[in-house]
Amino acid sequence: MGGTFLFVFFRRMRVPLVVLISAYAIATIGFTLMPGVDDEGNPWRLGLFEAFYVVSYTGSTIGFGEVPYAFSPAQRLWTMVSIYLTVIAWLFSIGTIISLLQDPAFRRSLQRARFRRAVGGIDQPFYLVCGYGDTGRLLTRALTDRRHPVVVIDHNADKIDALSVQDFRMPVAAFAMDARPPDNLLESGMRSRWCMGVMAVTGDDKANLKIAVATRLLNKRCAVHARADLAGVADNMRSFDTDDVVNPVTEYVHRMRLAIERPAAFRLYHWLQSGPHARIPDIRRPPRGPWILAGFGRLGKAMHAMLVEIGIEVTVIEEDETLAGLPSNFVNGRGTQAETLKEAGIDRAVGILATTRDDVDNLSILITARELNPELFTGVLENGLSSHAMVRAAEPDLVAQPSTVIAGTILSRIRSPLVQPFIERMLDCEEDDIDALLDRLSAHCRGSPPDFLTLRISERRAPALVGLINRGIAVPVSALVNDPIGRERALPIEVLLLRRDSGDLLRPHGDTELKIGDRVLMAGHPRAGRRLRAMLENENILGRALTGREIHQGWLWQRLTGTRDLG
Repeated sequence: MGGTFLFVFFRRMRVPLVVLISAYAIATIGFTLMPGVDDEGNPWRLGLFEAFYVVSYTGSTIGFGEVPYAFSPAQRLWTMVSIYLTVIAWLFSIGTIISLLQDPAFRRSLQRARFRRAVGGIDQPFYLVCGYGDTGRLLTRALTDRRHPVVVIDHNADKIDALSVQDFRMPVAAFAMDARPPDNLLESGMRSRWCMGVMAVTGDDKANLKIAVATRLLNKRCAVHARADLAGVADNMRSFDTDDVVNPVTEYVHRMRLAIERPAAFRLYHWLQSGPHARIPDIRRPPRGPWILAGFGRLGKAMHAMLVEIGIEVTVIEEDETLAGLPSNFVNGRGTQAETLKEAGIDRAVGILATTRDDVDNLSILITARELNPELFTGVLENGLSSHAMVRAAEPDLVAQPSTVIAGTILSRIRSPLVQPFIERMLDCEEDDIDALLDRLSAHCRGSPPDFLTLRISERRAPALVGLINRGIAVPVSALVNDPIGRERALPIEVLLLRRDSGDLLRPHGDTELKIGDRVLMAGHPRAGRRLRAMLENENILGRALTGREIHQGWLWQRLTGTRDLG
């Protein structure tokens, strides 16, 4: 791309450079030919070097004077000719440069060259975000907050320009280009050894599919996280072994079902998979009884099928009566009108979901329905983050925000490969057990989502712990949560899952002995993670967590202090 930039520059500057060089050559040669006299009156002519020196300061209108001797009339006449000749050449050249700098194609080539240098200069793990809509913005902000550089590409130049004025904690390299061509993905660093993952989160399913397939074929080591609004596209992505496929409709329907059937599981699931600023939802349980569904788009159809499956009576309001799959209990009209809501049975309904593609209509449906039945459970689809303030002001019981759902789900899965298995297994637990874990994690993190930490019990990742195990010292799971400063206290962290060859252990007992090769998923306050890493690298700190005293090594030290190694 640097060669392209130089090619464009020299192609546009070819004529100005020829004019400028010609003007300097003519002026220089003319000075060597003009007769002059020295300080003793002898005939004298400027040499090539002296002539070029004079032209240099006259052409730039600096004017150092007549050197090395006073000029003759012929030399002064040629000086005037040279001044006008070179100044005109400079004006022509400068005008062309200004015009070139204002040329959109040249500026794009210049920006692209800078983008390529910025990507090539990243020397730490980074993520490539394809698509800078609501989801892309949430992902970029969250990843940079977690100290990861990010590369962003989007076909919309206005979105990239808006990104350039944002303040991020880590560098963000961005360029406006189509993410579908594989060459653009390669230029964006997809094949770099530092690229940890590619996130295909554009608003176009076909584009996301192309990005996912290209990444999987060109860089099998790189993880791929993709958005797919259609089930067929999602299946196609999975056939190419895409690491993570998020369908916002399927995800939201799953959350709604949990909210109805298992509120504690819903609270845990929603909290852990809604991004870094999520809070534990404090909503009343959606009631059983007749429901109204306003809007029969993609989300409306999926929601209707789920509600009917679990035995809930649903009445659909839809303006377009030609839509396929409309149920028999269907009311033709707009949910924003009180007459339509009354016809749908708003007076006896226990809940209403507004799922049209217009956020203003959805809010109008909720407000009108609430006026007719103040006890309704209300859910709303928030199509874009630009409507977030209005939606929150309406105070619905449940909000479906596709961008937040997609970004939160992806972020939870890139924190650790063990997070998703833990959540799936935890959802099978009793509600009381889930509530107890929620309370503990919330107390550790003061309501913010926990920081996940995956420990691999290996010589490289936990040398102190492996050293003790090799010496026959039993290290229980409880040692990981003991505070080395004081064993009577526990670190603000929870052991969630232990994975070993024999299978996964959910919430392992504190007496469970750790073995080399184990992988442990923990969650809690970020400060606890930093202290835990230090403990795993230092046997003395780990010894304090195990026994309350340091493990002193070496025969001489033991003789001098009268202590004995635990091994």
